[in-house]
Amino acid sequence: MPMSVGLKPFPKHRAGIHRSVLRLAPALLLVVAGCGWQPLYARPTPDPTSGGVTATLATIAIDPISTQASLDPLAGGAYEPYDSRAAQLLHNHLRDALNPYGQPSSAAYHLAIRLTQEVSRTASLGNGDSTREDLVLTAKYELTDAKGAKVLRDRAQVVTSYDILKEPFSDLQSQNDAVQRGVEQLAEGIQTRLSVFLQK
Repeated sequence: MPMSVGLKPFPKHRAGIHRSVLRLAPALLLVVAGCGWQPLYARPTPDPTSGGVTATLATIAIDPISTQASLDPLAGGAYEPYDSRAAQLLHNHLRDALNPYGQPSSAAYHLAIRLTQEVSRTASLGNGDSTREDLVLTAKYELTDAKGAKVLRDRAQVVTSYDILKEPFSDLQSQNDAVQRGVEQLAEGIQTRLSVFLQK
């Protein structure tokens, strides 16, 4: 007689637990709603101009991002081209996140950011050659109102790692990828921090 192969039956006690959790889910949602909880980016209506923290974020004008030159541990010289690229990418990501419909014509807030980029060795062959590095991106930012008064000052930092293969094209691509990942995470962190602050 051929053997039939199939999934093992789900244990009855576990099935009972899952059914209990599903029955409790609506009650938990009601409790959470009763506590005044609401999604961070909720809007009163589907209209993007109807209000909520998303509409408030859209009133923030993003100033040009300033950079602080760091050192390239491989060449020992100024690493300014990568600082400039990281600043431009961060500016673009924040524009997409905060001002998806364009810069505000009359800004309620201004966001100023100073970006620092540093590279540190995390792995070495023992002869001074680096095989893996950390890219550290630090953004110090200030939010000011229309009158110029500072309403928020904070910082965000992201560390991304990449391998050094001693092949110019591959190493450049690894560095560029690390910058891209880092600025995306920085932009998300800054957006979340501003959203939480402005929702109060």
